[in-house]
Amino acid sequence: MQFNDLREFIAHLESIGELVRVSQPVDPNLEMTEICDRALKQRGPAILFENPVGHSIPVLGNLFGTEQRVALAMGQAEVSALREIGKLLAFLKEPEPPKGLKDMWQKAPIFKQVLNMNPKRISKAPCQKNQITGDDVDLSMLPVQTCWPGDAGPLITWPLVITKGPNKDRQNLGIYRMQVIGKNKLIMRWLSHRGGALDFREWQQQHPGEGFPVAIALGADPATTLGAVTPVPDNLSEYAFAGLLRGSKTEVTDCLTSDLQIPAHSEIILEGVIYPDEMADEGPFGDHTGYYNEVDQFPVLTVTAITHRDNPIYHSTYTGRPPDEPAILGLALNEVFVPLLQKTFPEITDFYLPPEGCSYRLAVVTIKKQYPGHAKRVMMGVWSFLRQFMYTKFVIVTDDDIDARNWEDVIWAMTTRMDPARDTVLVENTPIDYLDFASPVS
Repeated sequence: MQFNDLREFIAHLESIGELVRVSQPVDPNLEMTEICDRALKQRGPAILFENPVGHSIPVLGNLFGTEQRVALAMGQAEVSALREIGKLLAFLKEPEPPKGLKDMWQKAPIFKQVLNMNPKRISKAPCQKNQITGDDVDLSMLPVQTCWPGDAGPLITWPLVITKGPNKDRQNLGIYRMQVIGKNKLIMRWLSHRGGALDFREWQQQHPGEGFPVAIALGADPATTLGAVTPVPDNLSEYAFAGLLRGSKTEVTDCLTSDLQIPAHSEIILEGVIYPDEMADEGPFGDHTGYYNEVDQFPVLTVTAITHRDNPIYHSTYTGRPPDEPAILGLALNEVFVPLLQKTFPEITDFYLPPEGCSYRLAVVTIKKQYPGHAKRVMMGVWSFLRQFMYTKFVIVTDDDIDARNWEDVIWAMTTRMDPARDTVLVENTPIDYLDFASPVS
């Protein structure tokens, strides 16, 4: 089943008992985090807080709190079906011409899906039904959560950040948290290797001193939102991938203040600019590691326009020590990774990123071993295969008789089949995770 906007997805989840409405007043300051955290750990439903304290805009939380809801958001009935999406991405990453007439007919459904890739531009978008500009812009209208007692302040946690580098043919979509520091000011916390930061750097080089246009979609349709966190090949845009998931073209519209294109059915849109000389201290905030991150400087976004649908919904989440919503997303998207890896390394039988390892810091790979040193080759290949694995600290490679998703199996294999002196490989001078406080430099 495909969903054209967030509201269709909410209605479907409610119809199958996967969403509940809370009419009692609930405070975005700490209370929503506690309720969503408890619900997630009990594999409970998504929650629509209809009466957030101090605000009139409802808050949607715990939306992707189970792997099943992630699969539904990606148009699949079961989590196992996400491997088919991985196979599609693997094909698009390295397409092969048909080997004959029979193969061409077998690939016909894929080519039909490809027709839904390019986004469709529309002029009258629901997300621009209501427009706030200039001095009237006030971010306090949004029921932004403060998630943890030690947090520096309210934090926008599900922003779909849209940027475009001066040398790029397509836009970049990414999820970068944003601290609210004023009525029209946000801190854009993007790390230097992420797509938005790279676009900003290129802009500064070609347009020194000029403001860099940015758009933020809050409450986009589920396919577009998940497209921003899926390992989409570099030759495929997130909008195109969302169209593949949905089975119909992603509808976009032009921003009011720039030429960026935004998801037309989003609940709320923020438009603004980042000036190269405006930075601010960000944090601390509780993070997916289970610790508060250190304070550091990041660019400031000046919001110049807010547009929204009638009766908008604010989509939010929290991050903390796993399990949290990003960890659940990681479990589901793990199924997408497997076919992508198998396309290049057919000897791989399974691949697993345990949520306890923050869903990226440790990987377990099972292979059909064929020669001495094979495991080392696969380990190095995994490290360099996708940007998502850049900060993976540990790669455990086992034979294919081991269940990669069963810690008892993995620990048994490590303690009975491994010689630490012979079978441990230490690699130095690799990229350091900004949030890895155990590293010598972070």
